[in-house]
Amino acid sequence: MRSLARPLLLAALIALLAACGGAPPAAPAENQPAAPVAQEDTASSPTEASAPTQAPAATATPAPTATVAPTATPEPAAPGTSRSAPLPLGSEIRFKDWAVTITGITRGAEAGEAIAGANQFNDPAPEGGQYLLASLTLTNISTEQEAKSVLFGVDLRVTGDRNLLYSRASVVVPQPLEGELFPEGSAEGQVAFLVPADEGNLMFFVAESFSFELDARRFVAIDAGAALRPDPALAAVAPTDAGTMRASPAALGTMVVREGWEITVLEIFRGADAAQRITEANQFNEAAPEGQEYLVARVRARSLGGDDPDTAANIDQNAFKVTGAANVIYDRPSIVAPEPQLDAYLFPGGQVEGWVVVQAPQGETGLTLVYAPIFAFGDDKVRFLGLE
Repeated sequence: MRSLARPLLLAALIALLAACGGAPPAAPAENQPAAPVAQEDTASSPTEASAPTQAPAATATPAPTATVAPTATPEPAAPGTSRSAPLPLGSEIRFKDWAVTITGITRGAEAGEAIAGANQFNDPAPEGGQYLLASLTLTNISTEQEAKSVLFGVDLRVTGDRNLLYSRASVVVPQPLEGELFPEGSAEGQVAFLVPADEGNLMFFVAESFSFELDARRFVAIDAGAALRPDPALAAVAPTDAGTMRASPAALGTMVVREGWEITVLEIFRGADAAQRITEANQFNEAAPEGQEYLVARVRARSLGGDDPDTAANIDQNAFKVTGAANVIYDRPSIVAPEPQLDAYLFPGGQVEGWVVVQAPQGETGLTLVYAPIFAFGDDKVRFLGLE
């Protein structure tokens, strides 16, 4: 009876729940214990909100590595067109009107003896200097049917580590280069130079005279392996404000920097001291006109170069005049300056010191040297250097 009543009671309960729309709990499997009830965590207060889970910190995206553009490797200069790649001795150089070949070189004591034997009035090389005697052949290759003088055919000079251009020495050579040539005519001769005995990387600068084309020049090595390149640091030298204003000239001894040049007045003599130096410089120098006085300044100049590293720039005393409190620029006198005179052709990095002679009224105050090269256009090229 009990076994029958239990199934009937269970069926009635299921029917009642179905009528109410509820689903009955899943009955445990026969002879299986009921699932345990989860116990409340007594460690947490029921009124305290649980702390939100902290999101992990975002990992910083590494900045992309900058890609360095490869430095363009300059194309090597054609042989002879640059001081970095001079031609070997004995190379023929062909210009528009002339072909030139430097066939040999004598230097040092041997060159000195040859020059001494050529003329008794030739001076020996000074201490620290040496003569260099170049033998060359010139040929007229012009298409113009007229004779041309070899004296005005080519401009031959020497340069080296000091970045100066050395002109021909004023001496009589054993075999002078001379004559007039029609097309296809040739002449042989010698040219002498005086250069520092300790200078290295010596090479010839060869150009066709009266030509301003860059292609009308070549370099020929004298020393084996000679090669010259400007110091890259020169490109970083920027103009300064020193001496840009006449009202505030650069103080004596202060270097001024403008595009292409550094200029410094190292010392100055005026009045009787200047007159004595000028008299000693040349016996034909005349005294200053009445009411005027000479000023003799020792100037240092360094070339910073320009667009072409193989072009030499000239500096001489024609680039300088003087002014003063009267606001007048005074003309430079026709006077032979003391040695060494400021007169040089410099490649980038070349430096020279020399004397400059100017003239001003006696008693003039506020004397200022004005550096204004003839072919430098624009006020930004002018510099004012105090002389007092």
